[in-house]
Amino acid sequence: MNLQAKIKRDIESHALMACHDLQGELASIDFKALSRYDDDDSEPAYTVENGVATIDVRGLLVPETGGDYRSWGVTGYANLADYIQQANDDYAVTSIVLDIDSGGGYVAGLDGITETIYQSAKPIESFVSGDAYSAAYWLAASTIKITATKQSGLASIGVYVIHSEESKWLEERGEKLSIFRSGKWKAAFNWFMPLTADEKTRLQQGVDESANIFFNHVSAQRNVDAKTVASWEGDVFTATKAKELGLIDEIADSVSTSSSTAQSNNNPEEYDLNELEKAQAKIAELEKSEARAKQEAVDAKAAALAAQNKLAESQASTRQAAIDKLAADTGRTFTDEQVTAFKAMDDAQFAVAEFMAKPVEKKAPDLPGGLDKAQATNGREGGESAIMAAVNAAKAQGAK
Repeated sequence: MNLQAKIKRDIESHALMACHDLQGELASIDFKALSRYDDDDSEPAYTVENGVATIDVRGLLVPETGGDYRSWGVTGYANLADYIQQANDDYAVTSIVLDIDSGGGYVAGLDGITETIYQSAKPIESFVSGDAYSAAYWLAASTIKITATKQSGLASIGVYVIHSEESKWLEERGEKLSIFRSGKWKAAFNWFMPLTADEKTRLQQGVDESANIFFNHVSAQRNVDAKTVASWEGDVFTATKAKELGLIDEIADSVSTSSSTAQSNNNPEEYDLNELEKAQAKIAELEKSEARAKQEAVDAKAAALAAQNKLAESQASTRQAAIDKLAADTGRTFTDEQVTAFKAMDDAQFAVAEFMAKPVEKKAPDLPGGLDKAQATNGREGGESAIMAAVNAAKAQGAK
């Protein structure tokens, strides 16, 4: 199916559109040239100047195309995401600018390209060289900065679906179609019968839900109240009014003057965004190192405490064994207070307490040198000394 037929089918199938002037966008597409499209006809994904990659966003925005159709008025979200990835992989590129001139397009596919912009490692800005309406403004609002020319038109924030109903045309031709269905949603939203009240409600619910997502997206990205965004009811604004409303950041004449990175590269007095990224990376590295050091200190303290507790447990076990042995050796029973006191003592104190608790052993005095036991006890065997025997003998002799 060619692109023109696919777009027609999607519109008839009530695809949600975020496009300021869908018929105008379709009319500007050179479908004849697309029918003769060759891969060699595609333009480069981007141009690079002073490290800034400029990616053109042109015409109707669709989920995906079979090639690079930007020269003929169509840009695919998936193709655009691929160009952004190429620029991220290009060592010569330091930042990216989306050069936008588009009235918008499909809602389908916006989530994917928005996420690609968010995930880009290199900063992405938007320069509105023509218009940025509806889905095109959704893209611009996803970037870190929006600059527009003074002649640019912006906003048209909202969505819609188109329903084609041709029952009157059939009636004028004398034709009338009837349908017999198994339920009210079978063959709903057909083109040959007027929409029922339930069908109208269902379509409006889908529009409102998608529109609220759009309002909240702009609110979050541009710091504008979502109710205020909704109150504009899809209106469009000049660049001057858009800046006043907070929808853009600056008004400039060209991409080179719009890019803050390009300005930094050309003006040494301004801080290079690349240097800022390096500084932020260094801060993050230092913070990570500091956090690692703090964690290592916490781990070391925990290990020391565990070792201390283990040593205390070992010492307590050893001291208890010594107390038990002392009780066994002395035949004493120690009170809880005494045991507690023993445990509180250091090794030297416990050694003194252990010595004092043991009884003193009785021991015979050492004999003078050269005197043996027989000599020491001579005359005392049998309970009477030899000297006393001699005395008694002398007394007996004198009596005679």
